Amino acid sequence: MFHRKQLTVITSLVVVAAAAGFVSGRGSAAGAIDPLQLAANGRTGVGIYSSSGETPEAMQRAAALNVSAYEPEDMEGGEGAPQKTLIDNDKVKVILVAYKKGFIRPGALRRRYNTLLVYVDPGRYTITKTGANTPVKKEVPDKLAPGSSVFHRKDSIVSELRVDQDYRVLYVEMK
Repeated sequence: MFHRKQLTVITSLVVVAAAAGFVSGRGSAAGAIDPLQLAANGRTGVGIYSSSGETPEAMQRAAALNVSAYEPEDMEGGEGAPQKTLIDNDKVKVILVAYKKGFIRPGALRRRYNTLLVYVDPGRYTITKTGANTPVKKEVPDKLAPGSSVFHRKDSIVSELRVDQDYRVLYVEMK
């Protein structure tokens, strides 16, 4: 019974984050449809998408990079940004991370769990280095819409990013 209550809290958090996106970013029912559509990438700032670097082929290429270190358990997701653990049990860990403009989140680390990110606030970030820790050829900012989300696979490699506008994000790690 205890686990059912925690699952209810997690579900509620995700629904509230999505609703915040509808309320703050959409004025009509027609406009509210867009965030539910699958997005090709994060550049539009709306939708639900899976990181393009995590296809089976990309995961095989990433395995060849010999990145073996995982994110430190006490800094998963935020990598030093202010964060608060909301739920942590044997099934799931939910972390609220508050990124501030100018923060650099280090990369070249593996994700320990399958992770769903739900963006609470509008924001912007730019990937500056690939998972292999090499600078990207052309930096392109990604926009974030409240309620949008992205899924990252277990063992995928974190890229370095620079926060261009403050935002908060919920990390829902499935153990």
